Amino acid sequence: MGQIQTNHTMTTYQLTASLLCVLLGVGVMNLPRTLTVDIGTADGWLSILCGGLIITLQYAFVCFAFKRHNVHSIDEYTTKAFGAFLSKAICLLLASYFLLLGGWQAVAMSEMIRYFLLESTPHYVTIVTIILLCAYAVYYSLPTIVRVACFFLPLTVVVLFLVLLIGFKDASILNIRPVAPKGMLPILLNSKNGLQSFQGIEMIYILLASIQKTTRPIKAGVGALLFSTLLYILTYIIVVATVGTVEVQLLTWPTITLTHASESSLLFTERADSFLITTWILQFFLTSLFTLYSAVFLLKKVFPISRNWLIPPATITMIGLALWPQTIDDITKVSEYQQFAFVSFFFVLPIACYALVSLRKKARL
Repeated sequence: MGQIQTNHTMTTYQLTASLLCVLLGVGVMNLPRTLTVDIGTADGWLSILCGGLIITLQYAFVCFAFKRHNVHSIDEYTTKAFGAFLSKAICLLLASYFLLLGGWQAVAMSEMIRYFLLESTPHYVTIVTIILLCAYAVYYSLPTIVRVACFFLPLTVVVLFLVLLIGFKDASILNIRPVAPKGMLPILLNSKNGLQSFQGIEMIYILLASIQKTTRPIKAGVGALLFSTLLYILTYIIVVATVGTVEVQLLTWPTITLTHASESSLLFTERADSFLITTWILQFFLTSLFTLYSAVFLLKKVFPISRNWLIPPATITMIGLALWPQTIDDITKVSEYQQFAFVSFFFVLPIACYALVSLRKKARL
């Protein structure tokens, strides 16, 4: 097996595809239910729009800050801002967050498999299997992982658009009207859940270390975010318009249920749910793969040992974090931690780094 390498080979398209792969995870499958439950109306698409715009602006700031201070990864930035000791502590926390995020994707995938495919198979079997496969893949170089993402992404997008096209035939605009009956305040407050659907964009902290000089990270990231925002909005509107606001709140996987609720003469319609489940299993795998790679990348910055020796403990930790939630209270705690960590790492951390490095530069003048 090859070792993990950081080669400056990633093109703009490859960066876009990699970011899209980590963005299009659980959100497409359960976001319609989550937003509808929280807001109580069919205005969740407005929350997605607000969240997408906020994330896009923050992403542009992150790329600007990295370029302004000539850094290529988050460990370099935190070292300049906080010093070596605090930088290692932040990298360790960020690695733990990536391991939790990847484990959470494995949990979601295991639940989907148990619900639709293997009802009698214990969920921990699926979780351990997928994470071990991720560990095997992480031994190879990042360009290899990126090529896998670029290969599967078009298939994912085509299948999703096929499912949405099937549902569009039976969608009723009456199910998403009236717009904002309770005003804009509930929609804006619900934007935090819209923000959570874009978890994974913080992977840019790691991927920036592997881009070519000609790669345009702002173009790649903004393109990925706008495209994923459009997909989320289309998915939400068509699912709610087809299934209905009340019914969506009762479904665990409303996007998959959409294929059962719709009747169409399109080719392969009867197997649309199978196509969707299969491609999204691959999508969950890719997200867990990128998060495990990112965690190992950061752990290498903390512990001066071979990357290959860091993969086993990182894998075991990811499995433990994935198997830890056993009750509703545990799941709620994990979800709250993820929200807090995402906001802290993607919004607070880069702003703090930018401010401190800028102040230090002015102090030296």
